[in-house]
Amino acid sequence: MTRMPEFRAANREPPRRAVHRPGPGASGGLLAACLACLPPSGAQASNGLNLIGYGAESVAMAGADVAIAADTLALNTNPAGIARLGPRAFDLHTAVAHAVDVSHADDFGNDQSVSNRFIPVGGVGYVHRPEGSRCAWGIALFGQGGAGFVYEDLNTLFGTVDELSSLVRIARLSPGVACESAGGVHVGAALAVSYADIEQKIFPNTSLGPFFGTDLKGASGWGATIKLGLLAPLSDTLTLGATYTPKVSLPLRGGRLVSNQSAAGRGLVTYHDVDIDGMALPDEASLGLAWRVSPDWLVSAELTWLNWSDAATHSTLTATHPDNPAAPPISVTSTLDWRDQIVLALGVAWRYDAETTVFGGINVARNPIPSEHLSPILAPIGEKHLTLGMKRALNREWALSLAMEYQFRNTVTYTNPDLPLGQNATERNESVAAHAMFGKRW
Repeated sequence: MTRMPEFRAANREPPRRAVHRPGPGASGGLLAACLACLPPSGAQASNGLNLIGYGAESVAMAGADVAIAADTLALNTNPAGIARLGPRAFDLHTAVAHAVDVSHADDFGNDQSVSNRFIPVGGVGYVHRPEGSRCAWGIALFGQGGAGFVYEDLNTLFGTVDELSSLVRIARLSPGVACESAGGVHVGAALAVSYADIEQKIFPNTSLGPFFGTDLKGASGWGATIKLGLLAPLSDTLTLGATYTPKVSLPLRGGRLVSNQSAAGRGLVTYHDVDIDGMALPDEASLGLAWRVSPDWLVSAELTWLNWSDAATHSTLTATHPDNPAAPPISVTSTLDWRDQIVLALGVAWRYDAETTVFGGINVARNPIPSEHLSPILAPIGEKHLTLGMKRALNREWALSLAMEYQFRNTVTYTNPDLPLGQNATERNESVAAHAMFGKRW
């Protein structure tokens, strides 16, 4: 069994009544390390912690839609686009992702796939453009993104078999408005109100020497920012799209943490006040071009920059008010040092006939997490995605859009000195997702 000196030396039992500042492997260290940013959780294909697209048509174009923005969920991609809808538009999006090979392997004999192999996600939006008006307003609610996996029976450094899991979710509510100028330029803005929560277990049934397993529930919080968007015709066949979203912090409050302190003679200790600070969704800027090659063909390209190096620097977890007066409070700060991310998306649309359009696309982005900070329960390491879809008019008002996305397998071998997982652990991530969206225009 490979030992990790950094882990064991950093977790000596603190004096009674002292503030407990354990090393990363103690009760809460791994937890804090996994919570840099909260951006639905599990195997959903994504760029870092964000989904590659919002709505079936957006996904079918591999997320290359900042210069198209063709439905109500444009409130989360480019709010300027809602001024091109109307007088009324409604969309209902649903999807499910499947973990083809999302797994963890390490020196302790683990080579296990996640237990949560199916992950749902969805969204809904409505837009109204009053008759004779150049402006439209709308509102949308959707799953913004997330991370986390469930491993129910991992072998641990301590000779036990225990659960390691994290389920992080973000929902976003976006009311917005957009207007069209006399020259055909569309501008828009949407308020982005994000709500996040988390459930996490770090070997909760294990307590040995300096290590106390943990079970966290109920921590949640919200933050708000604004998304600005522009759509500008450069010619009869070429459209420019651009968006910018400032960073938004997402502190979590009100959680409850159960720490297994049996090895210290204190049993299960419940901390009734848990705060997690230092988490944020990053500054995000996108630039795209849509080219109408012919009446039946459209090509769209998009470049997006995500400022993770500012948003995911470190996180701090504090747990106080234990139900056992002999238990010390917990305070843990973890360094994350995520890298900025550049996302390149390319999508194609072909109008097969008056009722049917076919889509395809590719999305490429590097994994933003440095290897030394990777963990099994925060491993959004997908880098390449391939998409295919179609849209079919059902009648004058209703249309059905379908999309499939495939996240190519990516494998990362790493040694994280803050985790009790030995040397050269391996994470694999490969998934598929199916999307459907009903849209009504009237």
